[in-house]
Amino acid sequence: MKWHYEIEYPRKPIKCVLTSSGESSTEAPSQDLVFTHGAGGTLESDAVANFVEGFASSGSAILCFQGNMNLQSRVKMFKVVIESGDHEGSITCVGGRSMGARAAIMAAPTGISHYVLVSYPLHTDKDVRDGILLELPDTAKVIFVSGDKDNMCEISQLDAVRKKMQCLTWRIVVGGADHGMTVTPKAGTKAVGLKTGEVVAEWLGGENLNDNHEGKITWNEETEQAQWTGWQGEN
Repeated sequence: MKWHYEIEYPRKPIKCVLTSSGESSTEAPSQDLVFTHGAGGTLESDAVANFVEGFASSGSAILCFQGNMNLQSRVKMFKVVIESGDHEGSITCVGGRSMGARAAIMAAPTGISHYVLVSYPLHTDKDVRDGILLELPDTAKVIFVSGDKDNMCEISQLDAVRKKMQCLTWRIVVGGADHGMTVTPKAGTKAVGLKTGEVVAEWLGGENLNDNHEGKITWNEETEQAQWTGWQGEN
């Protein structure tokens, strides 16, 4: 089920979509995660759409909103979405893809306990964007979802930053995926995208963690399915 609505905002309303796998109802469920897309993407981009579908398939609800390419503007929009209607004070998990992940951290008010950072753009050729990660409080719980071919988030650099962070972190590596969470073949892109959403929803629900903090999703050409290793290793 999808609920489409708009939130008033200067110049142009913010388009929102709440997605859940729940049965048909006139009343929208409470969101488990507020999420936004990357700088050049939309809510219809494969990387976002696949993640959202997988997340919602677990029975969880995800609220996504459409923004523009400016980081500071996206942060302001994120705050408006969080504070709108009955949401204020009830949201404990925020996240986003690429630039949207940065905006989620920067917009998060006191009370946010969980962060979902998909394809976090950790570095450029010149800079490492770890400042806001290192400032997260020790009470936070953070999950990273990154492709091992993502040229904006080398896994070794991400692990080095995770070791310096004050809070607990988890990491899902998607085998063969680039920054756009694309793998070969196209069917694999859909399947691994769905699986990332499913695993993140399970993580948010606290399922099967057992003090393990790392896992990998890969596309199996023989079975034509996305495979998840389960949680392994330490933080």
